[in-house]
Amino acid sequence: MIDAILRQAHRLDAWLRSRLGRPYHVILGLGLTIEIARHLRELGDVGNSPSGIVRVVLVLIFYLVLLVHQLGELYAHVAARRLARDKPV
Repeated sequence: MIDAILRQAHRLDAWLRSRLGRPYHVILGLGLTIEIARHLRELGDVGNSPSGIVRVVLVLIFYLVLLVHQLGELYAHVAARRLARDKPV
């Protein structure tokens, strides 16, 4: 069952990437950036609770890793488009 869900998610991601291209990556990157900013603001609200601070820091690390992944995907998409455009016919 998990394999089927992952396969469908991959197909949906590929379809969105092919239909929307760069805007798809930009939207995902902006969403992650907004979430990172929200969690940074939340870091000040957790006070002296060590568990709250650890939770927010772990979520921030996770979002940063996702953002790095999205930027890499955007770079790969742009490079592939540039290569296709510059390829002699």
